[in-house]
Amino acid sequence: MVDWQAKLEAICSLLARGKTAAARQALDEVRGDGSVPAEEMWRVHELYGAMFHDLADAEGAAAAYSNAAQSDRFLRSQREHFSNYLFALHYLPGISPEELYQQHLVYQGLYRDTEKLPPCPEYSHNRIRIGFLSRDFRESSSARFYECLLTRLDVRSFEVYAYALASDEDDFTRHLQASGLTYRCLAGQNLEQMAKTIRWDEIDVLMDLSGHADGGMTLMVMAQRPAAVQLCGIGWFDTTGLAAMDYFLTDDAMDPVDGQAENYFQEKLLRLPHGFCFEPTAAMKRQLRKPRAGSGITFGCFQNFMKISRPVMDCWREILNNLPDSRLVVQDTTRLFERRSVMQKRLENAGLPMERVEVRLGSDDYLTQYQQIDIMLDTFPYPGGAATATALYLGVPVVAMGGDHHSARLSTSIMRAAGLSEWLADCTDSYIKLALQLAVDKEGLLGTQLGLREELERSALMDDAAYVRDFEQAIRSCLL
Repeated sequence: MVDWQAKLEAICSLLARGKTAAARQALDEVRGDGSVPAEEMWRVHELYGAMFHDLADAEGAAAAYSNAAQSDRFLRSQREHFSNYLFALHYLPGISPEELYQQHLVYQGLYRDTEKLPPCPEYSHNRIRIGFLSRDFRESSSARFYECLLTRLDVRSFEVYAYALASDEDDFTRHLQASGLTYRCLAGQNLEQMAKTIRWDEIDVLMDLSGHADGGMTLMVMAQRPAAVQLCGIGWFDTTGLAAMDYFLTDDAMDPVDGQAENYFQEKLLRLPHGFCFEPTAAMKRQLRKPRAGSGITFGCFQNFMKISRPVMDCWREILNNLPDSRLVVQDTTRLFERRSVMQKRLENAGLPMERVEVRLGSDDYLTQYQQIDIMLDTFPYPGGAATATALYLGVPVVAMGGDHHSARLSTSIMRAAGLSEWLADCTDSYIKLALQLAVDKEGLLGTQLGLREELERSALMDDAAYVRDFEQAIRSCLL
């Protein structure tokens, strides 16, 4: 092993141990000493991307992954870097829908030499064969929205297949495997073999549940066109930019019919009455909301710190300044100590009263900790998905703000399906006002909290029978 390779491996080890500051110093030294050959510099940029991610620096991560994609000489990893770049762009405020769309279109150019499988023959099955493709089928935020599709489609009309790229499994995986679907693990196969395995099953419709998440690995399979009809949704929140993708699952809340949404998708929009159906876990069901002790209001944000933009922090500052007895709890999804320190400094620099702000690491006990929060403050332009639905189910009102494109309106879709549009803001002033209005009516807030789960269970957000029926009808329309 040459010296520069040893240095990069040492940096990987630092990142794996949460030593982000040390990794950054080592990266700066490696980049400056000229030891890494020019054709291998993409590896340095890739590590910068991981380092900036661990520091919750979305702008730095986007720039680093863009540099990695431009300098990498291997097409497959170049695609991974570009997918990571596209993902990071969604955290950044100020990017227009047109800019996002144009960046996603660049992705198709990375498949200029890809050979698709021969055209699919016309199958004559008694039931529609629908496949779902994901890196894995472990418990995740996306799983809370796709579980009903894999387990509750009408078996008289549909035959369900699940394709996992990785061999990782957990209790949720085993739950799916026991539900009656056909489960195939594609780990150890190359991309062509993966696509051919799906083709051999004669799948009529293939749905990608990951998109550009996880480095876009599922898209590399979809690009070979293993099924005649291909769509994306739930686990990704924008156009894929991939010509081989036919449809994108959405609703009128995320992509209004009378708007410009069609202009920002490579795919045809497949609108359901509601884009999501939330299925709580058994652990969530065990958490029952109780009245919280204490006089002051506690606001919260239990989100990936990458989502906390400066405009969000500015709103939080105004809310806390208007309620001197209130406090804010900000909790990450990771356990990186240095990331927490960085976020504390950013909040301080944004002028928040830090004596009333608590910044926490991620925790396995996070469901119990929802009991400590009176009102959740959603992030923007990248809002919560499962985080929003989970908070509502656990009896915590959510103040959210819609944006001007699909990914910025995830919470809008969820809140409308839940029948809670009154907590949706259309601007920062409205966001602040809604939070204050909820907070000052403490008696009304308590009643809302205690009745929120029952309200949610009666809403379209948890009407799995209607959602599955609408999905089935949409899939049939794709085959006409």
